Amino acid sequence: MPFNIGVPEMILILVIALIVFGPGKLPEIGGAIGKGIREFRKASLDLTRQFNVELAREAEAAKARQERVVCAKCNVENPSANKFCSNCGTELPVLTA
Repeated sequence: MPFNIGVPEMILILVIALIVFGPGKLPEIGGAIGKGIREFRKASLDLTRQFNVELAREAEAAKARQERVVCAKCNVENPSANKFCSNCGTELPVLTA
């Protein structure tokens, strides 16, 4: 159980809630608490998904930036797959992983 609450403590809490709120209100209160927990979980999951999407986008952008080679002669960016500069034809350095 969360918060290290055992069965006796849970029974005591339920008895106190029954005395304070009455038997008619307990189902409503339980439903409201359940909806609140569901909404919190949904918001947390959405936030986690959004974070993961942004993290993946940033990783792709970093990878794309790494896969470029700048020509030493004309300072033009070239894809790392190119062996020669697309602007001046100078041989490009080979990137190693």
